Amino acid sequence: MVRKVHSTITKIAESISIVTLISLAVALFVGVIARYVFSYSIPEIEVIRKFSIMWLVFMGSAIAVKEKVHLEIDIFSDYLSKNAIKIKNMIVFILVLFGLIILAFVGIAAFESGLNRRELVSIRFLTSPPSLIYYYSAFLVGVLFMLYFHLISAKELFIKERKEVKKK
Repeated sequence: MVRKVHSTITKIAESISIVTLISLAVALFVGVIARYVFSYSIPEIEVIRKFSIMWLVFMGSAIAVKEKVHLEIDIFSDYLSKNAIKIKNMIVFILVLFGLIILAFVGIAAFESGLNRRELVSIRFLTSPPSLIYYYSAFLVGVLFMLYFHLISAKELFIKERKEVKKK
């Protein structure tokens, strides 16, 4: 059951990334063709680009946390003992968790801010400018995905340590 939930959450993050990457590529392609071939600018494409970039960045960051391919400096790991490496990994885990919690609070504030702000680019087929919540929600949702994946990796970190203790 837990693996199924984890798999579903992973697929959601990956699907959002794929959809936003495709929409960004299409929006950029259409924008370039419209501007340089037809000498016509489509302002609504800017909204799609900003939306796609925001969601792509935060979902990509969540996937990077899941895959453990985010930035890590391990220059000292070659010179540390196994116990020191475990301590270093715990410290790094706690610092990253602390940073993600701060980002979650910022994401909540951004989400609330997006409720009150409106898009500056006029969209011809809408009677009023849309709320910016669709941009700022990417921040909050992405951070929640990052927190989830980070906590799952912590589970793996501590389970490995227990298995090593049992083997001894």
